[in-house]
Amino acid sequence: MIDRRAARVLLFYMIALVIAGLSSGRYAPVAAQQVERQNDNLRITAVDTSAFPTVAVRVLATTKGSAPIVDLTRLILRENGLPVINPAMARTPVGVDLAFVLDVNATYLQVDGRDEMSRRDKVADSISRFAEQFMSPAGLDRVSVIVPDEAGEEAAFLGREIVRPGELLSIIDAYNPVPPRLAPLQSMLATAIDQLSAGEEGRFRAILLYTDAGRLNQQLNSQALVEAAQVAHIPIFVAILGADASEDEIANAARLYSPTNGAYVHMPEPEATDLFYDIFRQQGLQIELSYESEERRNGEHELSVSLGNVRDTARFELTLAPPEVTIVAQQTDVRRAGSAVDTPLPLLQPAILPLTVQITWPDGRPRRLSELAFRVDGVPQPLSTGLTPDDNGLIPLIWDISERDAGRYRLEVAVSDMLGFAAVAEPLTVEIEVARPLPPTATPAPTRVPTPPLQERAGNLLPLLILAAAAFVISGIILWISRRRRTLAPATTKSLPSQANPLAAPSADDRHVAVLVWSDDAVGTDRIELVADHVLLGRDPEAVDIVMEDPSISRLHARIRRNAAGEYWLYDEGSIEGTFLNYERLGLAPHRLQHEDILQMGRVTLRFRLELPGTPDDLTMSKEDDIGG
Repeated sequence: MIDRRAARVLLFYMIALVIAGLSSGRYAPVAAQQVERQNDNLRITAVDTSAFPTVAVRVLATTKGSAPIVDLTRLILRENGLPVINPAMARTPVGVDLAFVLDVNATYLQVDGRDEMSRRDKVADSISRFAEQFMSPAGLDRVSVIVPDEAGEEAAFLGREIVRPGELLSIIDAYNPVPPRLAPLQSMLATAIDQLSAGEEGRFRAILLYTDAGRLNQQLNSQALVEAAQVAHIPIFVAILGADASEDEIANAARLYSPTNGAYVHMPEPEATDLFYDIFRQQGLQIELSYESEERRNGEHELSVSLGNVRDTARFELTLAPPEVTIVAQQTDVRRAGSAVDTPLPLLQPAILPLTVQITWPDGRPRRLSELAFRVDGVPQPLSTGLTPDDNGLIPLIWDISERDAGRYRLEVAVSDMLGFAAVAEPLTVEIEVARPLPPTATPAPTRVPTPPLQERAGNLLPLLILAAAAFVISGIILWISRRRRTLAPATTKSLPSQANPLAAPSADDRHVAVLVWSDDAVGTDRIELVADHVLLGRDPEAVDIVMEDPSISRLHARIRRNAAGEYWLYDEGSIEGTFLNYERLGLAPHRLQHEDILQMGRVTLRFRLELPGTPDDLTMSKEDDIGG
């Protein structure tokens, strides 16, 4: 005959074989008498449309005994009655809500048979195994422990919604009660149901009762407890303490677990409850089905899941609206500046204008953009970034303004999202100002500017000029007569060019050479031949081609350029005293040089000429031979 200890050892090995079957993915019965693979149940626990058109549906799938369903190949998901083709399926961690109820009565501290552990120690060891091996280390599981109060009349929380395994271990190890004769089990189980019912919807919830089960039929109003548990979808699991589990004890436990889709186990050793703990852990990973919805209609929509003849439905509200778009610019008045009076547009700064496109979603459903168009005055502009807004709905844009001159520009942005909704931003007007350095407004001091008006001066000098001309004519006649009377032949002379027929001004071409002649008599008659196409004039010998050592000359005063057509142009380089052409001051724009033009830079005056190579500066009359030898 097998003794009691040998029977316990045999039962332990049978339980180990069942655990091995569970870990291999084949859900064996929790106890051979009651958990069979039938009566599958489905429950939609959550519908997430925050990433619409992606819809995620969480499903809690249980078989009898609340074990998870393994084979889901026949699971069908429908949206508004239409099957969803090939939805993605995954297991997502959500955690479980558990309540451990300890039936602390007069037998709680006793040692059964030849065991070395009391029932209290076995319960503590069982819960410790859950904390160490099965509880979520990420804090997803919430565990409450309910015991009798000190008076043994009402329920009390030893711990409420514990999420850290270490905390659960500590309170169980430290619990050494003085047991009452009978625990207030009705109050304790009702408290557990209320605690779990108040928790978050959509999570697996269960009660595990540690009890000797001998007087449950006398202590409990089972029908009231079962009805409350069924409404809240809370299965009740029972761990029967003691060396043996009698038929009466099992029947008492069945009044709780059978109608709530729970299970029981005889727990002669702490490891026996590992079967329940493995179910809890797997139900903490719920099935998640996700798919891309084709719905674009606002309103209420229905989802359903079915497996065989088991079906559950849920509804979700859909409100879709186009995005709202705004163009944001740090400044709408932009000043582009250069360092020289003729700085070209590409070298003006700034050359780019950062912009930001703000995308907001009135329907609260951020989604991908399929198109973004950026236009300036109706002309499409290249995009400098992608179409994905950041967490704040911002998309950076860079507007290239390197070729933009002064003016007002109209900026427009239009977007389309992946659902086909389009939006256009309110146009933004940006005004660009172009600024180059201006020469100072010093008063010019030309060397040959007559103080009175020319007509007035001519009127005042007219009598003197007439007298001088008459004297000159008379002197010439007298001299001619005296020479005619000489007996010797006159010497050969060079004729003076007629002032009445001056030479026509030459035009710039490849045959002529441009020269600068000092117009100030005090300077001399040196000629400066312009042999380069680009000539700089100023006081700094390191920076210019023609050096003029005069305090009125700026370091870099002016420059002369010859273009492809052979024309010469005069530029002012932002000089202090200014550059004058024919007594008129140059502004920002260059001026073309003509033959015999007068250039003034500070107190220096030059004359610009176009000459043929080898032509003298002036025609002069040679001295006449002196007859007298």
